[in-house]
Amino acid sequence: MNIIMKKIVGHQMDKEGKKFIAPRFPCGAITPEDLRKLADACERFPGCKIKLSGDLTLGLVDSGKNDECRESLGIPTFNIAGRSVRPVKTCAGEYICTNNLQRSFSLGLRLDQLFAGRPIPFKMIISVAGCGRNCSEPRVRDIGIVATRLGYDVYAGGAAGAKPRIAQKIAGGLDEDRVV
Repeated sequence: MNIIMKKIVGHQMDKEGKKFIAPRFPCGAITPEDLRKLADACERFPGCKIKLSGDLTLGLVDSGKNDECRESLGIPTFNIAGRSVRPVKTCAGEYICTNNLQRSFSLGLRLDQLFAGRPIPFKMIISVAGCGRNCSEPRVRDIGIVATRLGYDVYAGGAAGAKPRIAQKIAGGLDEDRVV
């Protein structure tokens, strides 16, 4: 990489580091105290939001108390091992990202409301990205949607498991309603 590119990339990275704070939770494990600290920080700084990149899972709950714990949450849950459409994965999209090209976060929410939790004969993951950076990894998901300047491109057949596979583009330039 030449010196000019290093300066451009370095400047962009510095700019990104000033826009976002990414708390580090080893192996994605977070304590109740950490959650309180995050909530307190967001309340102190208006406009601050928390974006989860992966699933948040409560672990080590005594199996005899799972239902009690689930009820005490007061929020919907999903079966992480079942044969169903998983919660839709999205990047930050218009929520906080300046690279976003369409209303990708809103599309992800719409798809999640329509399909997440539906029982099917296998597990299915749908992912939506707001630009070609593919932060939510749509090209290695069962169904991937990537925003472009012309609309959305739709991909199918990706996999990120033991035998990774890049999805194939099946449609391009679609508006939100056509994607759905």
